Amino acid sequence: MTTTDDASLLILARGLERAELLRDGLAREILPGVLVAADVAVTPAVRARAVRMKLGDREIDAGRGRSLGFGTAAWLHTGLCPRSCAAAGAPTPPLPERLDLIIGRNRRSPRIPGVRARQVDVPPEHLHTVEGVPVTRPHRTAADVARDLPRAEALPQLRLLQEFYDVHPPQVLDLLGQMPYARGAAQARAVIGAWGEMA
Repeated sequence: MTTTDDASLLILARGLERAELLRDGLAREILPGVLVAADVAVTPAVRARAVRMKLGDREIDAGRGRSLGFGTAAWLHTGLCPRSCAAAGAPTPPLPERLDLIIGRNRRSPRIPGVRARQVDVPPEHLHTVEGVPVTRPHRTAADVARDLPRAEALPQLRLLQEFYDVHPPQVLDLLGQMPYARGAAQARAVIGAWGEMA
């Protein structure tokens, strides 16, 4: 069965229908099972709509303390997929196999296939919306990517966040200073240092 989002020409397709659309070059896959017409530019807005189509409005709701973060936020902002991407045989660019959903501490974790729920309290000023989808802002995304991913995977994300959103190492270090007890903060400082040396 196919569902279409006319605003972005997104298609939710499975099985033979999905395979035929991809084979005939009529669509490209953005997320597993979510396709976009081949002639549509894949922007952050289109990626946000794809996530909303995949998960539904109820699962991505700032009012319920749920937003996108970490590698998924980086992918939404830049289009570059981190380590949770499909490996061998994946189309270019590879697709996220898993979505990182931030939920507030002491909130119930949803059990959704393909979603990794992360219990983290994120201040409202670290969030914004893209096509109605709450996601961490690029500076916060940079800090979280540096905390969460190995250096070799974090650095390309950080460079793209810098290129697309004017995010710079000193700004991210300042933000990390506001998160002294966050998991991976020490690793993040080393990653940010390596990023700064590349400039």
